[in-house]
Amino acid sequence: MRLLIITAICCLFVNINLNAYSAKGMITYKKLCKHCHGSGFKGAAILESDEWEDMFENRAKKLKKVHSNEPKAIKVLNSGYFKRNYEALGRFLRNNGRDMGVVRSCDGLNCG
Repeated sequence: MRLLIITAICCLFVNINLNAYSAKGMITYKKLCKHCHGSGFKGAAILESDEWEDMFENRAKKLKKVHSNEPKAIKVLNSGYFKRNYEALGRFLRNNGRDMGVVRSCDGLNCG
């Protein structure tokens, strides 16, 4: 019985931690990307998950190259906030790419 309780508590903490990381990515998207690319789930649907993975490899080098002609975007991508949170942003975009098959709706917390 004790092992069951410990397992349940561990699963609860893992679930809370994963949701927090997803929320961190969405918050980062809202702060940095929403004004040009629309709501989070609309923006994530621009590319498939493997394409998002490519964009965020090597400290988002490809993402910076794609935005190289946009001075405002380059300023955002070189900001300390982006450098601290780009992994969470990349995970959010990968998990919600257009090939993931799950269309999320607004539940009050996830409105883009």
